[in-house]
Amino acid sequence: MTVNLQSSVIHYDLNGILNKSDIMKTKNDLPIFSLLVCFLLLSIPAWTQNHIIHSDSLYSTNLKEQRQIQVIFPQQYNPDSKDSLDVLYVLDGEWNTPLSKTVIGFLEYAQFVPTNVLIVSVPNNYKEGENMRGRDFTPTRVEKRSPISGGADNFLLFLKEELVPFVNKNYPINVENNILYGTSYGGLFAIYAYLLEPSLFKSYLTVEPSLMWDNYLLIKIASERLEKIIGTNNTLWIGSRDGMAFEEMGISKFDSLLNLKAPEGLHWNVETYPNETHFSAIWKGLYDGLKFTYTQSKVDGEIVNRANTNR
Repeated sequence: MTVNLQSSVIHYDLNGILNKSDIMKTKNDLPIFSLLVCFLLLSIPAWTQNHIIHSDSLYSTNLKEQRQIQVIFPQQYNPDSKDSLDVLYVLDGEWNTPLSKTVIGFLEYAQFVPTNVLIVSVPNNYKEGENMRGRDFTPTRVEKRSPISGGADNFLLFLKEELVPFVNKNYPINVENNILYGTSYGGLFAIYAYLLEPSLFKSYLTVEPSLMWDNYLLIKIASERLEKIIGTNNTLWIGSRDGMAFEEMGISKFDSLLNLKAPEGLHWNVETYPNETHFSAIWKGLYDGLKFTYTQSKVDGEIVNRANTNR
């Protein structure tokens, strides 16, 4: 294996994060706004330090292509340490990773998540300019939606047989604390992965999952699969816009199904957000989802994955 060592520096542009309308919207939520400003101002020196980033790749026999990944170590990572790391797998890595780094950094500062979270960014492959996420994240072929759709089973095999074992072998991972994070089609895939391979990841974190795919196919699959999931402890988080989007995307149906058939070992929550778009909901959903995934242990006060605790 050849690993290229790179470094990146995170900079904060307050003008790019907060504008006048944002400030006006937060006037009734000053404690949260103040905390955010304090975090940005006080943590800039620490966050301008370099992150250790490995650009890596592996060939997938299941997908019949080379896949690139980016492995981003925690800010406080010590290469000489023998401590293992939690890992967050980020689907749609080319655009979801920057936000993931920022949110994890804020939550670490606020002591809502541990300081040992490794990010594995999984960017999409592009063929002749076409993003192959429509192939990889969809469980069935729906020609009118995407001519390349229907490859989720192969992508799931890629994760199960190739990517996760590759990461576990080559990086200091705590294999019991891994999280799969996806949005939109990636969220559709993350829930599909939970239903078919619940033990592959400890936690499944989704925002705006496209559960309306193929006439709400996953609702039908979940109705059959949920009751068969036994002997595994997981967390499942779903964040979504409220109102019409909550209904049309199939999330309301899935929420109702979980209320009826959620496995005993599943810690789950569905959260809706008013006055958000498909994209703006991602910030709140990821933030709240990570806070839900981790909790403070009642035994020793450490921040641990909720799935590893008693209810």
